[in-house]
Amino acid sequence: MLQVYKVLRLSAVAALFWLTPSAWAQTGCEISNTGADSGIATISATQNMGYSAPGGVGAVGFRIPTPCITTNVSYHVWRVDTSASSAPTTYDIGLYCVSGDCATGSYSGALYVHTGPIYGNWFTNSRIVATIKGAKASGSGKTITVSGSPGSFQPADFPVGGIAALSACVQFNGSYPVTSASGTTSITLTSKSSVSTATGISCNVTSTTTFPSGFGSPSVCTNSSVALVCQNALPWIADGRTVCTSIPCTLPAGLYAAAIGTTCSDVLKPVTCAQLLGDADRGLIYPFTSSSTSYDAAGLPASMNFAVSNTTAVWNTTQGASAPIKPVKLLIY
Repeated sequence: MLQVYKVLRLSAVAALFWLTPSAWAQTGCEISNTGADSGIATISATQNMGYSAPGGVGAVGFRIPTPCITTNVSYHVWRVDTSASSAPTTYDIGLYCVSGDCATGSYSGALYVHTGPIYGNWFTNSRIVATIKGAKASGSGKTITVSGSPGSFQPADFPVGGIAALSACVQFNGSYPVTSASGTTSITLTSKSSVSTATGISCNVTSTTTFPSGFGSPSVCTNSSVALVCQNALPWIADGRTVCTSIPCTLPAGLYAAAIGTTCSDVLKPVTCAQLLGDADRGLIYPFTSSSTSYDAAGLPASMNFAVSNTTAVWNTTQGASAPIKPVKLLIY
């Protein structure tokens, strides 16, 4: 009798949602791809690293039971990326549809959303603020051009769209957006109002960019820390590689793959790759795992093949060559 009551009660709930069919589609995502978060996952393109991107891209399956709307993804940094801004590694997180409603319209294996490639020192907030002393600034109208020695203005330090502060030069003191760059020898800044017309003025230039905005503090993250500064939230982007054409994006129900791509390899000493909190090595079962070498300057590929075979590892026991899957703990919301 109790079982019958439960069925009737569930039917009543189902009827309620039948009257409001848009209810599920309007639900915000707050889901994770793994069931534990006390392990450590190394994000490296090196084979047999315990996770996560052997050859460039690594993915693990998880389920989204009902449609939900997502804007961001977050993770916890355990070890920072140590690549130099002059030769930065990059990381990209994305969600692929494998099967289910999300595959409607030939989207099986397609990339729904991703963060786009993020410089290693931004990805783990190991950035050291770059300051160039004695650069030469020239201004006219609303444009300021700042030049330095070759290699001065690395994109990882002075990205287009970021902010640069000029000091020790009265004519141009202030903070301005970086609107373009000429290699690594100069950057162009744009002022909201006209600046002094001058050429070759000595200035100090400091990168004040706070990208990505999800870090809780501009202070850098230290290894093995549970501090807020080591918790990062990155916004999804929609571009020519993604099914979603805008953010927020509705993820239909289905089987998905949470993927991370990287150019980092722990064999390239002295560089160390990022480590994030991951699963707890408790023998968790996953629908599938997959990897790909298709990672390029624009990040994760637009599609991946997620066929499961008898050679595909689908469980995790102990980190190492015999158990290569230790997925990163991601919060998708």
